[in-house]
Amino acid sequence: MSDAVIVAYARTPFTRSLVGGLAKASEFDLANTVIAEVIRRSGMPPESIDNIAMGEVLQGGGCIARYSALDLGLPPDTPAVAIGGWCASGMIAMHQAVASIRAGMGRCIIAGGVNTPSASPMAGPHFASTGITDTPIAPMHPGIGEMPALDLALMLGEGTARQYGLTREEVDEWAARAHSLASDAIEAGVLDWEKVAVAAGDTVATADELPCRDFTVAALGQMDSFLGTDCTVTVGNQTGLTDGAAALMICDRAFAESLGVQPLARIVGWSVVGSEPERATEATVTATRRALTLADVDVEAVDLFEVHDSYASIGVAYGRELKLADDRLNVRGGGLALGHPYGASGTRVAGTLIAELQRRGGGVGAGAIVSAGGLGAAVVLDVFPAAA
Repeated sequence: MSDAVIVAYARTPFTRSLVGGLAKASEFDLANTVIAEVIRRSGMPPESIDNIAMGEVLQGGGCIARYSALDLGLPPDTPAVAIGGWCASGMIAMHQAVASIRAGMGRCIIAGGVNTPSASPMAGPHFASTGITDTPIAPMHPGIGEMPALDLALMLGEGTARQYGLTREEVDEWAARAHSLASDAIEAGVLDWEKVAVAAGDTVATADELPCRDFTVAALGQMDSFLGTDCTVTVGNQTGLTDGAAALMICDRAFAESLGVQPLARIVGWSVVGSEPERATEATVTATRRALTLADVDVEAVDLFEVHDSYASIGVAYGRELKLADDRLNVRGGGLALGHPYGASGTRVAGTLIAELQRRGGGVGAGAIVSAGGLGAAVVLDVFPAAA
C-alpha cells in the first residue's frame, strides 16, 4: 500500500466565541483560510487535489468543504465532503483521507475541520437552548440515566472523573498546568508556525485567546463546581467555547516527492472506538492502544502524546491509564487551554504534534481525542526532522 504523508498543516487562531477575534468571521471564512493556506504551504498544484474532507459540528446542513472548493476557484470537478463525528470529526476526516490514499483511490487530499459557534447555524430540531443564544442544538447521544444528552459537563467531565476516581484537586492541577504551558508557548512564539491570520470584519485575528496566566491552582480552587459539592467540573477546568479551523494536506508519498514536496510526517496508524457516552475517555485510551498496535509501536517508543482535554479530567485519566510522565503529554498545554472549535480539534492535535516533534528533530507522536456520544479517535505519526 502507498505511504500516506502529511505535507502541510495550518490552523486559524483559536478565539473566544461571540466576543473574540473571529466572532465576525463565518465558518466559510475560516474553512477558506486554512484550505487556501495548506495549498500555499504545500506547493501542490490545485488540480492535484483529489478531495477535501472537513469535519463539521452543529452544522445546519450543506457542506462547507464543497463551498470552499468552489469559492477558492479549485477545479470544479474537485469533490468535497462534510464529516460528522462530533469532537472527533477533524481526526476522522484524516482517517478517511489516509485510507483512500493507502488504498490507491487518491493521491492528494485535504482533511480538517471547522467550527464557529459565533456564526454557525446549529443542527435542529429544538431540543434545548445552548444557554448562550436562543439557537437550539441537537443531542449528542440518547439521554441515558443520569447522563442527559445535552450535559457534556456531567457526561464527559464528571463522568470521567467518577470512572477514574479523580479529585477536584487533581483536575485543577491539570488545568493550571495546561494554562501555564500554553501561555509559555504563546509568549515564546512556539505556536506561530501552526497559525495563519484571518481577516474578520475590520480586524485581523492572529492570537490564541483562551490561555490564562491567572488560572493557578489556588484560583481554580475558588471556583464553584457546576453540579454542587460532589462535582469536580468548573468553568476553569474545562475548555472554553471557541471559534477556529484547521487543515492538513495528506498525500501519497511517492506522488508528493515526484513534485519536489517534502513530507512533514508519515501516518502509520489510526483507530476510532465507541463506548458508553460517559466512558468516552476509556474509548480514547483504547483507540490509542489499538492505533499503536496496528502501527507496531510500543507505548514506550512514543516520544510525545497529545490528547484533546476538553475537560481536565480527560487529561488526568488518559495520562494515568497510559502511565505517561508529564514531559511526554500535552507539553504545549493542549486543548483545554488552547480552545476547542469542535470540528477542528482532532486536526489540531495532529498538527501540534508535528510542530513540536519537528522542533525536536523528529520522532513518533500519538494523538487522540474524546468525542461526545462515546467516541475515541487516535492517530500515530512518524514525524520527520524539519527541513534545513
